[in-house]
This record gives sequence, structure tokens and C-alpha cells, in this order.
Amino acid sequence: MGTIFRTEFITDGILKIVFDLPDSRANIFNRAVFEELPALIDELEVNRDVRLAVLTSAKENIFIAGADVNEIFNITTVDDAYEKSRLGQKLIDRWENLPFPTLAVVHGACMGGGTEFILGCTYRIASDHQKTRIGLPEVKLGVIPGWGGTQRLPRLIGLQNALKMILTGNPVDARRAYRSHLVDEVVPHKILDEATLKVAQKILANGGKSYLSRRKKRSFMEVALEATAIGRNQIFKKSREMVLKETRGHYPAPLAALDAVKYGTERDLQQGLEYEARKFAEMAVTDVSKNLIRIFFFTEEIKKENGVDNPKVKPRPIHKIGILGAGVMGGGIAQLAAYRDHPVRLKDIDEKPLAMAMAHAKELFDQLVKRRRLNQREADIKMGLISTTLDYSGFKHTDLVIEAVVEDVTIKKKVFSELMEHVSPETIVASNTSAIPITELAKAVKRPGRFVGMHFFNPVHRMPLIEVIRGKKTTDETVVTIVELCKKWGKTPIVVNDGPGFLVNRLLMPYMAEAVVLLEAGVSIQDIDRAMLDFGMPMGPFRLYDEVGIDVAYKAARVMQEYFGDRLPASESIEKMVKAGRLGIKSGKGFYLPREKKGQHRKVDPSVYAFLGIRPETKMAAEDIQKRLIYLMLNEAARCLDEQIARQPRDVDVGLIFGIGFPPFRGGLLVYVDRLGVDSVVREMQALATEVGERYTPVPLLQKIAESGKGFYDYFADQKNESKKA
Repeated sequence: MGTIFRTEFITDGILKIVFDLPDSRANIFNRAVFEELPALIDELEVNRDVRLAVLTSAKENIFIAGADVNEIFNITTVDDAYEKSRLGQKLIDRWENLPFPTLAVVHGACMGGGTEFILGCTYRIASDHQKTRIGLPEVKLGVIPGWGGTQRLPRLIGLQNALKMILTGNPVDARRAYRSHLVDEVVPHKILDEATLKVAQKILANGGKSYLSRRKKRSFMEVALEATAIGRNQIFKKSREMVLKETRGHYPAPLAALDAVKYGTERDLQQGLEYEARKFAEMAVTDVSKNLIRIFFFTEEIKKENGVDNPKVKPRPIHKIGILGAGVMGGGIAQLAAYRDHPVRLKDIDEKPLAMAMAHAKELFDQLVKRRRLNQREADIKMGLISTTLDYSGFKHTDLVIEAVVEDVTIKKKVFSELMEHVSPETIVASNTSAIPITELAKAVKRPGRFVGMHFFNPVHRMPLIEVIRGKKTTDETVVTIVELCKKWGKTPIVVNDGPGFLVNRLLMPYMAEAVVLLEAGVSIQDIDRAMLDFGMPMGPFRLYDEVGIDVAYKAARVMQEYFGDRLPASESIEKMVKAGRLGIKSGKGFYLPREKKGQHRKVDPSVYAFLGIRPETKMAAEDIQKRLIYLMLNEAARCLDEQIARQPRDVDVGLIFGIGFPPFRGGLLVYVDRLGVDSVVREMQALATEVGERYTPVPLLQKIAESGKGFYDYFADQKNESKKA
């Protein structure tokens, strides 16, 4: 009897195998599992009493989370990666070839190596629980499925269904898994044991014929495309085009996965597995994989933290939520809160914005229904949690009020002063300001200890980051409560100290301002935006201006200019755009022309050059454009660390990746600079300071790190160790 896998006969011939990794909230394939699993298979291969084996998990809402990511991160050679891949493949081969059928009972998350393992089972069922998800997320870590996923999945569910899962890394729920034939049946989670026994007995009674025959049923289009070499080649061609469009060639893993799947369609399983192992090995040693795994580690760390130095501080319960301001942001926050089952009271001074916010929330719920994340009844119930008001009725019983009114310090203070008369002394109040210091706004509230910044990013339902801004008087309990709420909402919170623009916008503003400086110097919008797309940004700075609203960016910049002065000079061009009503997408006119039809690429509006009095004739290399923008962002990041706005380098990198889409494959701004070498970057900045302007002069902390010969992460780790010794 092992310590990880428990076995017991639940009835004659049906053996239950329970996967229960000790001292862990999740089952993962680590070294201990790889030591015990072969011995279990040895026993099963010779056990003549077993007619069917049922594989289950003892973990709550987790079946198998996959392989130990640390093992992949620590791989340093191609040979080591290849051997680890082949070891997993051979174990699953042995499991697949046991002398009796096997049934996987998936309840909760089944990811990566867990999914590959159940593909080696004869049958699979899944519970109908909302946390049951099955996926192959390896490309999100810069690798490919390495234990047979690229070979067995297409053979089971068809080429198109398999490529969708493998190339995106996105999991499917039980219903989708059933429709694609990934699982043979969906069973009620409340009677999982009884349902499992019935399925097992059904399999033994008829040899699983009904399940096996169902898997053969395919739509006419699937058969027409996938049954011929011409059809398959068309699928691979389109898939490759899609990957390159999405990744711009920065992420090699999806292409490697595509190659492995294609290779397997033309050869037998064992040849396909051998090729998959070699492709996995190539990916596992890339910088991209190491960077993506590092980001995974960062987010896992944040999930375990409470946001303050004292781990014993507990959060207050948050149930009912009030929202002030019914713009797109207010409607987005209301929908997010209602989706997580909070009653929401949404206030504005006019019916029109309330109606627009409700329409926006309903649109978001409709999208969830369309994507089958909710059924219509569930969506209607959640939508019913949002109520609207023109006064403060209902606010007395709120646990949290989130302000999302216009970005004006006078207006916000007036709103907070009014609000204080209508909420309980226990209510936490949060501002969604994007740049105004929280300590300044706190002057308008009675209980500044319960006042905090909660900076959402637009669109709320897509952007994973929330900046939690701590004012000078904000209590630990308030911070911990908001951090816990963000995590329950599925967001990644980073706690930052107070200051104009906080962290993300403070770093973004010099980047955006310098793009305008280059434009005014005659560099074209196309060249600037293309350079940053090539760097890996999701969009160029001028597309970003149009998306967020040129007026919104202008207001945030004005707030920060009051504090930073010459370091962030006012832009006459942006002011001119705002005064003329060229506000971007929302006004139909900005730096880009509106799309003529859905899905079309937006084109630069040629009239903008004449409007601004600019002749776009200056040529600048893409690399030089990238340095001009990124190095100013770096200088500001160093200032934020020095001023303790950001508590550690990790928070800078997580903030930029999840807040503005800094390219994950580069690992974050500071990981990227560490990789280049801080000393080398400082020398380039010093040259730019001479050629372009003093704003590029490296700040003292940057120079200090360069002189140490270390990078940001090592330098701050050393500082932390020294402070512990002291």
C-alpha cells in the first residue's frame, strides 16, 4: 500500500484508486508520484481480481493539477527535458495497456499532465460541478504537452477540437468536454460515488459499447475536413496563420505544438510520442518558457499573500456592495460583483447613465451565456442582483462602496463627503481613481482607516489586475479585506503605496508622453505603433490613446504633471486633440479611423498629421523607438521602488504585465532589463541623456544596481536578506 495512491475494491472486480498527495491541497505529478506510480502499475499488471479500475481524487475540487511546474522550470538541458518527457509518456503507455479497462472520474480541475494521464484511461466521466475543468495549458508556460497530449487528444476528439484546446491552452467545462467526446458522460457531483458505480457497472455489463460507438459519431464537416490530407493541411495552414497573428512569432510553443500534432496525424502513436518529446525538450529550455513560468510563480505567490506584512490579519466579510458612478467602468464593476453573487446598489445622478450601465452589464452576462459559462436562468438571477438608484437609498447596509465617478479631485471629494452621511461606520470606501493620491481624497472621509484605492483597468471583465492603493491612514484590515475580495473575484491584486498615478499609470505616462514627443519630431504613428507591436505590446501607444480615450489619458497626465512638473511635460498635441473632440473610439475620431466592418484592422487617420501640423518624414529604427519608450518607463519603475510605491520588483512586473499587457514572454520590465544587463542599459540611457534630454539620466537606484553588477531581483533579494540580519 502506497502513501499517495490508496486502493480498495468497492464491489466485485471494481477497484477504486484514490490519488491523494500528502501535505498538498492539490494532486500533482512530482518526484514522489513518479517513484510510487510505477510500483502501483506493477501490482495492477498482475492482479487478476481486477475487472475495472476507477481513478479518483481525494482533493476538494481538484482532480490532478498537472506536473510539478518547478520541475519544468529547473530543466537546464534539452537531454534532461527529453528524458522527463519520455518518462511520463512511458508511464502513461503502461497505464493505457493494463489488462483491464480504466475509468477516470474527473471532479474539479484536471490540467496538463492530469489531462494527459486521463487520455491514457479507457473511459472518462466528469462531474457537473462548475469547478470541473479539463485542459492542456502548457503553451501558457512556454512548453507543449509532453506526455502524449499532442498525440492522444486529436485521435480522441478530432483535429479541430484538439487544436483549439492545445494552441490556446484554455480548459473546457464538463459540458464542452462531453460534446467533443473528451469525456463519455457527465454525472451529478452531489451523487458522484453512486453515479460512478453505475457507470462502472454499465461498462462491465456491455463492454462500454455505447461509449465507444458514441465517440465515432462526427459531424459531416469534421469528417469532410479531417478525413483527407487536403482537408487536414487546410486546418494546419489556418491554425498556423491564427497563431502567428496572435503571437507575432514571439511565442514558439504554439507552433511547436502544431508541428507535433501534424507529425502525429501522419504516423503511428509511438512515432508521434517520440517527436512530441523532442519538441517539448526544445521548448523547455527557452527563455520564453522560463519567463512565463516565472510569471506563474509570481501569481501563485500573490494568491498566498494577504497584502500586508502581518500574515495574521484577517479580512472582513464583504457581501453587499455600492457603486457610485454608472459609466462603463461602474457598469463593469457592478457586473463583476454580481457575477460573484454580491447584491449591488448602483447610483448615479441621472437615469441615462444608469440605463447604459445596466445595458453594459446585461451585455456581459449575455456573452457568458453565449460562451456557455452560465445558462440563461443563472445569468438572469445574477443580473437581478444589480439595482439602481438616484439617491443613497440602500447604501446604509453596504459593506463596501466603490467610487467610479469622473477623474476630478473636487468632484470626488464632494461625492465622498456626501456619502459619509449615508453609510455605516463599518463600511469600507474605495476609490477607482487612476491617478489622484488616495491620501488626498481621504481628507473628505470621516474614517480614513477604512478608505482605500481600488484601481480597476478597462475593460473590467477582461483585465486581470486590480491595484490596491494604501493611503497613509489605511489600516491593515482594510487592505487585507480588499485583497481577499479581489482574489475571490478572480483578479490579481497588487498592493502599492500611495502616490500620484500609483504604480502602473505612473510608469505608463512617460511611455505615452514620449510617443507623442517622437510624433512631434516627425516619426509616423505607424512606425511608432509597429515598433511597439514588434516589441510585444498588445497595441501601440497611439492605438492605446484611442482605446482608453484621449481625454481620459489627458486628465490622468494633468494630475501627474501637477506633482512631477518638468519630468512629465504637458503635451500641446494631446490638449489640441481633446479640445477638438478627437477623443478616440468613443468620439469616432482620434489617431485612427473607425473600423468599416467588424474584425478589420484600424488604419491611421491621415488627417491627424495636418491637424497637428506635423510632417511624418523622420525615419527611426524600431529598436531606437523601443528604447526611447521603454527606458523612460524603467527610470520611473526604479523611482517607484526607491520611494517604496512598489514593495518589490515582482509587483512592478506583475503590474505591467496584467495592467497594460507588457509582453509576458519577456518576463516583465525588470526581468527583461536584468536579462539585458542593468549596467549595459544604464550606459545606453546615459548616452540618450546626452543626445535627447535629461529625462533619460538614470536615477540613483538604477546607477547603484548597475555598479553592484547585479540585476533588480538579486539586488533586492540581497537587501531583504541584509535587513533580516539587522
